[in-house]
Amino acid sequence: MKKLLTFLVVLLPLLSFSQVENNIDADFDNMFQVLEDEVAIQEEGAFTLRFADAETDEAVSDATISINNIGTYTTDADGLVKFPLQEDGKYDFSFKKDGYIPANLTFEVVAGMIYFNRFSVSKLMDLGQIRIVLDWGNNPNDLDLHLEKVGQYHIAYHHKRVADDGSARLDRDDVDGNGPETITITDVDDNATYNCYVHDFSNRNNPNSKRLSKSKARISVYNNNQLEFVVDIPTDKEEGTRWDVFQLEKSGFKKLNRINN
Repeated sequence: MKKLLTFLVVLLPLLSFSQVENNIDADFDNMFQVLEDEVAIQEEGAFTLRFADAETDEAVSDATISINNIGTYTTDADGLVKFPLQEDGKYDFSFKKDGYIPANLTFEVVAGMIYFNRFSVSKLMDLGQIRIVLDWGNNPNDLDLHLEKVGQYHIAYHHKRVADDGSARLDRDDVDGNGPETITITDVDDNATYNCYVHDFSNRNNPNSKRLSKSKARISVYNNNQLEFVVDIPTDKEEGTRWDVFQLEKSGFKKLNRINN
């Protein structure tokens, strides 16, 4: 108990009001995990970014991370890079590693802390394949990534994990926060319509929940061995447990980015 109280005394002054509000109904274990990096950051005088494999969640080591106007770093055995504290704002950086799809990404510093510091990255794929990666914070514990090929199949943890024709699969399901949750389309049908959405399984019985909009969820879409686009969930405290992310048709991707009940 003494250690717990000491931790909270150190921790609470570092939190913004919104962070306390977002985690007030979380259990202590989850709150500690959410803020673990931030406490270490303050003690070490550095920010931290984490990189993990989108299919396995294993740490990606020896990757080159080049942050604009700050410096170039190499991820360690835990997939981490540490760099000096920065002022509030958005920062662009690049990720490169042999065998992985290079990506230009962004992190944001808010109230002296990185808003979201976890990035799941994709290995190289065969040309024409598409990979969809969902990352989020510790809460809610269980967000589910869904992909529907209209009139054909529905890929998700409780529907089909692999399409009957083998053209799509759920690579990874996550039930304890952060992600990644990943779906790969190995054979894209140009004449079909695909719908991608995220369901807040943790709050499935509360359609008016705002936890999904506070989840820091992010979808990264890889196509033809490049990062096609990234979509961040709307953060204006919308109610609902379903996040419609995008639709894919012959004409290309159409971003939806809306939360529904």
